[in-house]
Amino acid sequence: MEAKIGLIHNNLYKTQLLISITPLRNEVKEKLMVAKIIDEMGNNPPQEISALIKLLSVVPQEDAYRDLINEGLRNHKNFNQRKKLLDTGAFSIEDYTSLLLTCVDGPGGLGLYSTMPLFNRLIEWGMVVEYPLSDPRTMVHYYWEKNKIKSLINLGIVDNILLGPSYVARKYHKSVPPVYVKQKGCEYIGTGFIASSMENIDRRFIVTAKHNINPDEGIEFLGLGDSAEKIIKPCDRTWILHPKLDLALLEVECDNTITPIFPLGDLAVLMRTITLGYPRIATTDAPYLLAHGGELNALVNTYLGEDRLIISNVVAPGNSGGPVLGETGLCLGVVVNSLESHHEGGIEKANSAIPANHVLDFINLHCSG
Repeated sequence: MEAKIGLIHNNLYKTQLLISITPLRNEVKEKLMVAKIIDEMGNNPPQEISALIKLLSVVPQEDAYRDLINEGLRNHKNFNQRKKLLDTGAFSIEDYTSLLLTCVDGPGGLGLYSTMPLFNRLIEWGMVVEYPLSDPRTMVHYYWEKNKIKSLINLGIVDNILLGPSYVARKYHKSVPPVYVKQKGCEYIGTGFIASSMENIDRRFIVTAKHNINPDEGIEFLGLGDSAEKIIKPCDRTWILHPKLDLALLEVECDNTITPIFPLGDLAVLMRTITLGYPRIATTDAPYLLAHGGELNALVNTYLGEDRLIISNVVAPGNSGGPVLGETGLCLGVVVNSLESHHEGGIEKANSAIPANHVLDFINLHCSG
């Protein structure tokens, strides 16, 4: 249809341009459709999700994966001729669906509605790649990127990738407690989140913005609220303040219901972002955790020499100290303030966050000290 529009304009260049752009548009539409389906599945995960997570957990284990292949694919045509190649991680779409079906717990089959979008998600995130030496006789077209899968499993984010932002926001709601403080007789609420590093994975810290709890500003830390403190116990009520940046840490002990957020997210302009925090909401009876979707607009440096993320997410007083998450649930940054510019027409605000690499360095520095 778009090519016909180009012919009406009687312009060969426009026609060629429209034809070349059409596949790109279709690809974008396909990705948006997959993302929508994934978000819908996040609200009500089908059995294919648990089956796929089970399959992915087996893939990096050579002996276990070999046993799974024998169980799920031994009745396939030319299995014996293909077995050696299958054992290395190569497979076809038919193999994938059979292995997935083998991992389903209980009765029931697989739904195409969810199976193929999930497969596309695996490709998108580099867990599955095209087989470089495709041969019709071997009937394999893909292979598992085992190291990538193992890394994502270790970070505990495979489910986040498969189920999307709505699921991510729900998964980490207990990991983002309110931070209650008092200043000049008035009580305020900021946001914190439970973080850890792979190097010191057994230790947990609440991360927040230093301006939320800085005692030098006459701020008294009151606690995390009754419900949060039932599962999050501060080891010491003294906050560790970053000497230069607007960051603070409080070491805590948590029960197993708390999933730590790792400050390891990779940054890319226009990537999807999720903020979680406790902004003030008029007339509400308690602090509520609000989730906002947005995108990363820029990586900038201030005249003070600090690097910042600029995000489109809606944030307000109370969000400070909250995490900026990527689609994977990894932390990209910490919400701190808005960068304001004044001009004749009014005030322009750009919501900013401190990049997560500074959080990681801060945690590791404290753990090594």
